[in-house]
Amino acid sequence: MAVESGEAAAKSAQRSAARQALQISHARTAAVRYRFIARGEAEEPSPPLARQLRGGGGRGGATRLKLYLSMLWLARNEDRPVFQYPALTWALLLGHGDSDAGVRRVQEALRWLEREAFVELRRRQGATSAVHLLSDAGTGRVYLAPGIAMKTTNRAERQEHLYVQVPAGLWTNGWISELSGAAIAMYLVLLHERRGENKQVWLSPRIGREVYDLSDETRRKGLTELVSRGLVKSSKRPLHQGLFEDPLRTRHVYDLNPDLLGQRDPDDAAGVVSSPLSDDPESEWERRLRSM
Repeated sequence: MAVESGEAAAKSAQRSAARQALQISHARTAAVRYRFIARGEAEEPSPPLARQLRGGGGRGGATRLKLYLSMLWLARNEDRPVFQYPALTWALLLGHGDSDAGVRRVQEALRWLEREAFVELRRRQGATSAVHLLSDAGTGRVYLAPGIAMKTTNRAERQEHLYVQVPAGLWTNGWISELSGAAIAMYLVLLHERRGENKQVWLSPRIGREVYDLSDETRRKGLTELVSRGLVKSSKRPLHQGLFEDPLRTRHVYDLNPDLLGQRDPDDAAGVVSSPLSDDPESEWERRLRSM
């Protein structure tokens, strides 16, 4: 019962912190650059999303990603944002509660983000360090909100500042603490694949590796979790391969409705759908038939 009480307290504290963050920032979405999520060419270095997620330290990757996305949310339309919140505040926002372990995870994440030039920490004796946000494109430059950058750069440079919008419901509805790092990563990938259009997305293992530099395991785990929580709908679409097409060959496509982050409560969404995903949907279908 003590564990359940602690989890309930952490959940309540997380939503309270998120509401206060929303009141301060007035940000209905977080702007995340395409360059954070994906690389332009296969030979380019790993994009920041992949780097943060797998930078070592067990569950540290999820904490790093969630913390940095939280900063992007609070920095919406800010010029050179600086945060002076104690690690405890970030821990509460991420759903870690007020435990020492949660505070340490945030502190470790901040140190990693500083080493990798995603933030600059300016330490002050006897006071909380000032966190200066650096570019989500992973360049180490001072952060400038993409919405502002789009208005102040020439047409040729605007491509560098294209971005997706993550609804504030990720925080205000508590999904930031409910979803794994893999699920949040794949949510960003699906947003990037949609490019702001209301369309179905197909994501092959090759694209997952070459464009996003995410492992097949991360891709499968993240998509399965999103589908099972009802945030993404998965369906099968026939593969058309020319004159001699096989009507039994299909592939998974995904429908993402970003509004669901704000409309669906994690407590009500648990176990909505159970849909194991496979790189080879036809083989999975055949295996199920043989087992009947």
